[in-house]
Amino acid sequence: MLQDTTTNGHLKLFCLVDGESTSNAFPLTIPSSETVGELRKLIKVEKAPEFDDIAADKLTLWSILIPDDRNNDERPILLDTTSGKTKLKATTKLSKVFTSELPDDTIHIIVQRPPVTRRWLLFMAWLSGVTNSITAFHSSEQWQQQA
Repeated sequence: MLQDTTTNGHLKLFCLVDGESTSNAFPLTIPSSETVGELRKLIKVEKAPEFDDIAADKLTLWSILIPDDRNNDERPILLDTTSGKTKLKATTKLSKVFTSELPDDTIHIIVQRPPVTRRWLLFMAWLSGVTNSITAFHSSEQWQQQA
C-alpha cells in the first residue's frame, strides 16, 4: 500500500536516528512546501531532550526507503552499511525530495548526529576526573571525619 504524500499538501515521514532500530522510528508531519532545513528543526524539537545539545543545522538528513520489517525491528540500522541513501541539502524543498507516493511501513529519513568533537571529549574527560575526585574525597577519612 502506498501513502499519499500530498494529502492536504503535507508529508507524513517516518524518521530514524542512525544506529537505532526501526522500533524507535518516529513520524513527523510537515508541509511538502517546507525545506529540509525546516525538517531538521522539527526533528530537533521531536527528539528533545535527547537532541537539546545539538544545533538543528548540525543534523545531517538522509533520504532512504527502508521497509519496517517487524521480524527485525530490534536490529540497529547503521547508515554506513545502508545502501540507497541520498544526503539532503538544507535548501531543498521536501516536494523535490519526495516526488511520488511513499510506501507504507517504511522509514523515509535517517537522522545522523554530528561527530563528537575533540572539545566535547576533553570536557567529558574533565568531568569524569571531577567526578572521580569527588568520589575519592567522599571515600576518604577526611570526609568521614567531617561528616
